[in-house]
Order: sequence, then C-alpha cells, then structure tokens
Amino acid sequence: MTASVIDLGDVSSRPEEPEDYPGGRPEFGRIRVGRLAKVVISALAVLLLGGSGLAEPPVVREIWSVPSPYPESMAIDDDAVYLRYAELGATTMAAYDLRTGAVRWRQDTGSGSAWLGVTSRSGVLLMAGDEQAIDVKSPGGGIVSFSYAGSTTALDAATGRQLWKRAGEYHWEGAGDTVLMSEREQDGTITWLRLVRVRDGSVVWERRAPEQADTLVVQFDGDEPVRVVTATQQGALTVLRYADGAVVTSGSVPWRRRSPDTGAGSNLSAVTDRIVVVDTGLDTSGDQSRITVYRTDDLARLWARDTTGWANVQDCGPLVCVNTAQGRFEAVEPETGTKRWDMMGGQFIGHIPGGDRLLIAGTDEKPRQSLVDAATGRVIGPGGSGAILAMDEEEGAATLVRQIAPDLGVMSRLDTGTGRSIVLGVVPAGDRAYCAERGRWIVCSLGDRLTVSTVG
Repeated sequence: MTASVIDLGDVSSRPEEPEDYPGGRPEFGRIRVGRLAKVVISALAVLLLGGSGLAEPPVVREIWSVPSPYPESMAIDDDAVYLRYAELGATTMAAYDLRTGAVRWRQDTGSGSAWLGVTSRSGVLLMAGDEQAIDVKSPGGGIVSFSYAGSTTALDAATGRQLWKRAGEYHWEGAGDTVLMSEREQDGTITWLRLVRVRDGSVVWERRAPEQADTLVVQFDGDEPVRVVTATQQGALTVLRYADGAVVTSGSVPWRRRSPDTGAGSNLSAVTDRIVVVDTGLDTSGDQSRITVYRTDDLARLWARDTTGWANVQDCGPLVCVNTAQGRFEAVEPETGTKRWDMMGGQFIGHIPGGDRLLIAGTDEKPRQSLVDAATGRVIGPGGSGAILAMDEEEGAATLVRQIAPDLGVMSRLDTGTGRSIVLGVVPAGDRAYCAERGRWIVCSLGDRLTVSTVG
C-alpha cells in the first residue's frame, strides 16, 4: 500500500502514552492528557459523531515523538519517515526509523524549496530542485508568476546517497520502477519528455515534446499509466503511449487560452479511455463551465455539457462523475454522458481501490463520508464523520479524522465493505499539522515535533 500525505489543517495524531519516548513524554497541545481523560473524551466523541462504535479500549497509541523542524515535504515507506525542511538558508533531508524515531541519516540537499516522492518498491526518494520561475504579463498589465522544477535528484532511501540527477521535473505517478520526466524552456514550453528507471536514472525512452506543448497529463487504466497527453495553448493535442513514447494520435480541439489573472480558460484532464477539456469562466460572472469529452485513441468528440460553477470531472468506478451547481454531482456514462444517478456531495470524490465503491463527503463544514455503490449510487451503511486521511486497500478501510475542538480531533476507521465506522481514539490538533498514514502507522509533523502512532 502506498502512503497518502494530506495537510489536515488543524488535525494531527498524538495520543496514548507508552513507557519510553526518544524525545521525551508526549504533550497534548501544551497540556498532558492521561489515559482516563482520553477514554472519557473518546466516549464523548462517540456521542458527537452520532453513535459510531468505540474500539475498547481506544487503540490509537503514540510510539515515539522527537523534536523536528516543520517540513516542506514528507513521505513514509515501510521502514522510515523522510522529511525535507529549510533551516538557516539551507535545505536538509532527514530519515527517521519508523519504529524507533532514531535518525538514520541526514543530507544537505542545497537551497530552495522542493517536494518529495518516495517509492518503497525501489527504495528511492525523488526530489525536485532548481526551481525556475515563469513571469506572464496579464491583460491588466500585472505580472503573474508560475514555477516549475528545473532538475530531479534521486537519493537511496536507506543511506541518503545520491543515485542520480537529471534536468527536468518528474511527474510522480506511482508507476513501479519508472518515472516520467519533462524539461521546459524559460517560457514554460515543454521541450523534452523521457521515461527513466527510478533506481539508476537510465532512459527507457526519450523524445522531443510536441511543438509548443505546455500542458501534460497522464492517463491511467486502473493503477497503470497508459497514455501521456500534451496540449498547446492553440488546442493541439498529442497522445503518446506511456510505455514507449510512440504517438498514438494527434489533432486539434476548440481551446481558450487561460487567463493569468483568473485561471479561466481551457484545462486538460483525463479519465479512463477519455480526454476531458473543461472550459471555465464562459460568462461575464465567470460561473459557467463547459465540459467536452473526447475518446483518447482517435480524439473523436463524444459528448459535451454546460454546468454552473468551475467544473470537476473524475473517474467514478465504471462511470464518470461531473460536479454541477450547489454541491450536486452526477454520475454519467463515459461514452455518452447519459446520467445514471446523482446526489449532493463534495467536489472531489474518494475512489476506493477495486473500483466498485466511492466515498462521498457531504457539503457541510464538517462533512460526513457516505459509502456509495459506484454503479447505482446506492448508499451502503451509515458512513462516518471526518476528512479522509488514508485508504487501506488490504484492510478494506478508510481512516477518517474529524476536528471537534480547536485542539482536538477524533480518528475513526470506516469499513469500505459495510459502511460502518468505529472510533479509534482522540488525536491532538495543531495549526500546522501535516500527517500521513502507512498501514497501521500514523505520522504527524506538528511544527516543532514529529510523532508516530499506531492503530491497533
């Protein structure tokens, strides 16, 4: 299972108290909280969450906590937690043993911000670096800046040793032992595309990018990347095979140049076997969008529809979900756009591994997750409260966190087979909480400390 990294805002994980801590005893915000208090709070949380079951006793347990700078990026695998942070004008990468909190290695990675990807299969950390800025002049005379990575560096996850460095940014798609990379000109135009092996940086294929392309998306079939789609600001699309870079098809579609001020214009995305172009800001209020769907392998136009608001389109199992006005979305046939079912819910929908179930958040400020049959829209079970922290494919469960006070959150586990949830325990909250989950391990950076807890 891969690790999901989500910024939870005011939610973090730091409960329970084992005997020994590498960095001292845990604190609950600034106040220590004992076992009895946590059980009482957990019981109250059950009432607040509408009667979800309570694991007896609460099973979120902190394993270790150590001082740590707040990271720019964080990742975990089966063995370690990796942080990249800026300190005293330099950027450092550090690896902490997942089970003990011991520092495995630290590495100076130069200056500038960067994001971090990790694949436990290959034991490699990928870092973006050499940030490049693009300044675009808006019609109003202002300057809007965009940035991209000018290079990618790979480190050995076990030792921190540099394995390779290449020009270009990486497009981390979780695709086993390879990663797609692209190089750009100073104006943002893509010049080169290449697929490289993660472990040694050797090239599987490389080619010049289609002329004037500045947008790139990767299309998946299930969990496997199968196509690379590029677009120009004139609407020229090119479809390449992910495996070897060969051209599948190319052609032109209607396209509106994006406004640097508002972002309105044409935007490219992909769902299974389909390319999606969403035109936003069509009317003077900027609140009208048009969705046009094309078949990937020949760019044949399949269907189009207008919608209120800035539209979002995504895979929903065998169907495609399209958000509409006032928080309502529709699940439609990919080939025709025919509606099969609709419901109220959040704009972005959690797709459960396996493809036949969805997790859909309500539109309230503190949403409730509903488990839904993707083909029919039937709601399964009572669901659970909170934001999704992670999906566990092996366990068939989703971990949810709901903030119930400025410094307090409740963690629960939602069974993605039955739609029933159980409260695991309380977790402290912080303004800068940054959390990830890997199996039963929950990792949170809380500004000045790194904490690791387990579930069960």
